[in-house]
Amino acid sequence: MDDINGRLPHPPDVDLEAVSPTTTETKRKALSQTPPLSKNSSNPHYQQLDLPRLVKRDLPFKQSKNKLRVGHDHGWKIYWLLRYDWFHAFLRLPTTFSLVSLLALWTSMIILFAGIYVGVDRQSPAVSCGLGDANDPIKFGAAFAFSLETCTTVGYGLPSGTNAFFENCRGLQIAIYFQMVWSMMFNAFLFAFFYTRLGRSELRASQVLMADKAIVSIVDGQVRFQIRMVDIDAKHPVVEAHVRLYALSKRRPVPRPLRIIEPDDDLGATILLSFPSVVSHHIDLYSRLYPCNPEYKVPVRSPGLVLRQIDSSATNREEVICPICAEAYGTIERLRTHIRYQQIVEQQEDYPVDGTHLSLSEKFLNELIVPTHNLRALKDHFEQEISEIICVVEGIDPLMSGTFQALQSYRFEDIVWSESARFTPCLNMN
Repeated sequence: MDDINGRLPHPPDVDLEAVSPTTTETKRKALSQTPPLSKNSSNPHYQQLDLPRLVKRDLPFKQSKNKLRVGHDHGWKIYWLLRYDWFHAFLRLPTTFSLVSLLALWTSMIILFAGIYVGVDRQSPAVSCGLGDANDPIKFGAAFAFSLETCTTVGYGLPSGTNAFFENCRGLQIAIYFQMVWSMMFNAFLFAFFYTRLGRSELRASQVLMADKAIVSIVDGQVRFQIRMVDIDAKHPVVEAHVRLYALSKRRPVPRPLRIIEPDDDLGATILLSFPSVVSHHIDLYSRLYPCNPEYKVPVRSPGLVLRQIDSSATNREEVICPICAEAYGTIERLRTHIRYQQIVEQQEDYPVDGTHLSLSEKFLNELIVPTHNLRALKDHFEQEISEIICVVEGIDPLMSGTFQALQSYRFEDIVWSESARFTPCLNMN
């Protein structure tokens, strides 16, 4: 099976007893047995798929309706589960369809109780129940009007011209009772439905605008994937807004997270949307957007973890291992400095070459590569392997105190590749 993280697979098992602890050559051979670091070629079970855009841009300014084009193939069988969450399922229906359905249900219940009133009044034609005169049972038209009046008010103008309490017909009183109970419950549901439907916070996401183009450029010596976003309701900032990025591979269309360095996702990737803000992903050796290089001589394993290379240089963890003494360092440059210093010390102490830092040549130091800045290679890899990048912005609407999500997607044709590419300044001071 391929590695869970898909980045740096485990090296094959090495018989440590057969490796001399003082032989540098055997250590190099053990390191060289690490398989090529390739996301896809190591697993022939996954083939490239021609995937459609999962987040369709179907609003003005190339924005989306914040819907994922993901479904299932179980047909109506799966809808039996909706009875456990029928209210939210009903809220998802179009407003026009919901209104027509509720109106049809309300009218049907009025007709049903009208039929009940006709039946109750005709059970004893000689008794005046209060709906009509004795020996003259109420007709369906009058019963429909009575049912409608019962459903909408508690005051009556009866066909017989009286204001009786229907004490002669206990069955009629029971029918009126149940219709009034149903009417109260329906009115409560109708109020809750309209309030929830009209005040749903997910519509607030339409005010969060994201740039129709993303850029891949070099910023501070790093190759970064960047997008820009802003909230057009800038006077009322979104509460606890934060952002996430996901990449979908053409070989395995499962969203894989992309770590964010600005804003720092270690701090929650919170963002103030009232100002145009740029979200940056560093295309480092762990990034899904980076074509793995099999010549990387200091492999770092990350099974099941989504790492950032910048964390190593910030001493959050140390990922670069010296092949001689197994000391760990945050960056390759620190490893080079360590090796050169140890070579000076070992040379003065007349250490043997074999098994010491003296055995590491300058060529070995130069082969300790850093992430490539070759945008052409990154661009080719993206075009061949990546289907889409999905940006998810989450926040809380300050008016309704409800959480919403704004979605945007970027495919190959939506990205500008240039070392000096920058977003145009768009903030004016009046």
